[in-house]
Amino acid sequence: MHHASIRTANIHQAIAFYEHLGFTVCERFTTGYTLACWMEGLGGRIELIQIPEPKPAPDAFADEHYVGYYHLSFDLTEITADLPSWLTNLKERMAIASQSQAE
Repeated sequence: MHHASIRTANIHQAIAFYEHLGFTVCERFTTGYTLACWMEGLGGRIELIQIPEPKPAPDAFADEHYVGYYHLSFDLTEITADLPSWLTNLKERMAIASQSQAE
């Protein structure tokens, strides 16, 4: 697979999240109407695209008839041996980043 493309309402928050997972921005660009970027990490590439005026996404977990994109999965075994502690640390870092953006 070459990459996964992810639409987001806030590209800056999405970049911060994926940077915490170990991805780095390798190219920033516009798609003609919005911001976008390529990120590389964890042995793969993702493309983030900010969507102006996003609509709420369908609830893929509650709707048993939902089809289509369901989730992405990343193998973090090379960067942590203790996933629960790593997730707690990630939540703390994301909360600090959100507070910094709000200020």
